[in-house]
Amino acid sequence: MLGPGRFGKRIDSEERLARALQIQSRQHAHRRQPHRILELIGVRYALVTDRGHTTINFEVTSGAVYIVRNPLDIAISFAHHLGASVDHAIKVMAEEDHETPVTEETVYEVYGSWRQHVESWTRRPHRAVHVMRYEDVLDNPTKAFGALARHLLLRPTPEQLEIAIARSSFDTLRAQEERHGFREKPDRAERFFREGKAGQWREKLTRRQIRQIVATHSQQMRKFGYITPEIEHLVRAG
Repeated sequence: MLGPGRFGKRIDSEERLARALQIQSRQHAHRRQPHRILELIGVRYALVTDRGHTTINFEVTSGAVYIVRNPLDIAISFAHHLGASVDHAIKVMAEEDHETPVTEETVYEVYGSWRQHVESWTRRPHRAVHVMRYEDVLDNPTKAFGALARHLLLRPTPEQLEIAIARSSFDTLRAQEERHGFREKPDRAERFFREGKAGQWREKLTRRQIRQIVATHSQQMRKFGYITPEIEHLVRAG
C-alpha cells in the first residue's frame, strides 16, 4: 500500500466538517458495492492522510494514473480556470496544505501546493500507480497511451489505439464541450478545454513569474525534467 503523507487544515465549523466527512463516507460506501465492470473515477486530491483518513480509499482502489504537467503552463491554465490573474494562480499553487472550502454544494478537497501534490503521488514508485507527463502525451500520444493501456492490462490493436486517441483528442473534447457543454467547467471560466498546448509560458509569463514558480517548485520540476538549460538561463539572468 502506498504511504500517504500528511497535511490539512482545520475547518472552522465542526458541523461543516462532520457533514463533509459524512458525504465522503457515503461515496466510499457506494464504491464498495460490487461492480461487474471497472469503474474509472477522476479525482484531484493529493495522496495524503487528512484528519485521520486517507484521501484515496485503498479498499476500493485497484490503481491510479497520475498526470504531471509543467507548472509554468499550469499557472496559465489555472488562472483561466479560476477566472483570476496569473499572479493569483501562482500564489494558490504555492500555498502549502491548500484545500478548497466546504460549501452548501461541495465538500472540501485537499490539494496542497503543486510541489506537495506531485510529491504525494510520485515520491514512492508503486506498480499500481502509472505516472505520465502531459508533454509526453502531446509529443507522442501513441507511445504514451500504449504504455497506459498496458498498465490497465489492456491489449488494443494498433488500429483500436489510434481510434481511441482520436476520439479523446483535445480538439474532439473541445468540440464536444462547445456542442453539449461540460459539467465540470467553473462558472467563471470561459471554457474547460482551452488550449491543450505545451510551452505557452514562453509567451505568457514574465521573467519574474518564471523565477517565482521555479523557486517554489524546483525540486519536483527538476525530477520531471522541467528545469531545462533555457529555464536555468532565465532564472540566472539579471
